[in-house]
Amino acid sequence: MLISSAVGTLIPLFFKKIKVDPAVASGPLITTVNDLVAVVAYYGMSWLLLLNILHLA
Repeated sequence: MLISSAVGTLIPLFFKKIKVDPAVASGPLITTVNDLVAVVAYYGMSWLLLLNILHLA
């Protein structure tokens, strides 16, 4: 949640700083980054559960 909110805040600020319209440029990028963060978090927690807690490896 913290990473997603930070990305959602920082990407438009970055685009504003480089003189690109943040409303147009950041929508797809924020969605993609948030999806990637969610997938990494999900598989990371699964990895921790399966390998470290259940000792399946």
